[in-house]
Amino acid sequence: MAERRTLSASPRTVLGKKVRRLRREGLLPANVYGRGIESTAIQLEGRAFRRVIRQAGVRSMFELAIEGEGEPRHVLVRGLDREGGTGDPIHVDFYQVDLERPIQTTIAIRLVGVSPAVADLGGTLLQNLETVSIRCLPLDIPDAVELDVSALADFDTSLTVGDLRVPDRVEVLSAPDIGIATVDAPRLQIEGAPGADEEAAEGEAMAAVAEGEPGDPPQRPPGEAPGVAVPDQAGPRRGRARGADPDGAVAAGPSPDLRHQARDRPHYPVVAVPGGRHPLPAH
Repeated sequence: MAERRTLSASPRTVLGKKVRRLRREGLLPANVYGRGIESTAIQLEGRAFRRVIRQAGVRSMFELAIEGEGEPRHVLVRGLDREGGTGDPIHVDFYQVDLERPIQTTIAIRLVGVSPAVADLGGTLLQNLETVSIRCLPLDIPDAVELDVSALADFDTSLTVGDLRVPDRVEVLSAPDIGIATVDAPRLQIEGAPGADEEAAEGEAMAAVAEGEPGDPPQRPPGEAPGVAVPDQAGPRRGRARGADPDGAVAAGPSPDLRHQARDRPHYPVVAVPGGRHPLPAH
């Protein structure tokens, strides 16, 4: 039987929104109820409650000693409200258990031992399940169940819920094939290992194709011939330059015929319209 932590409390007369005053004084409002038991409003010291919860865990069973009562109550934390969802507790609900009736709860899984796959092969131990569901009498609830990871000798072995060893009076409710712990193989490539040389050669070949060998002539885009200008993708579209000679030299400037046509052609203002630019005659 696990050691029980004791929480001290006193009856509470401040109810409703007035409990804010209790919190400012360092007191934690709470309620305790159970099967066939009327709910009782109580208060306890907030700092003491937080200390016990950090030491024993929120899933443990506690002995709740209420001022004015002769015997402590055996309770579980059924509800816990925190400030902002993750801050300090601002209200707690205790469930008083019947010591003669089995209850269902969850307990923590604690990994112990050293895995050879971690110590010798450089793997990383992964815990995939942190709690397990059980059923037993309230006084038989263990603080945690231990699982020895020394059986993880390689990366293909795993430990499941079926590998847990619990006391005889404790029944495990979680499915036995649920995985609990495995060892992940290291991700670093070991020099000289099979496949390392092939991967390195493939990477060098891809880099050479991307950058090009020194001394190679620059690659022309497909369809471009020497001495012929192609439309510029980044700027406005232009036609191919006229006057290219067979040796690849391009004559500078338009031909005389083109200059006369440009001088004699009437000029229209250019306005922007959807789909392009079109000259429109001025009125």
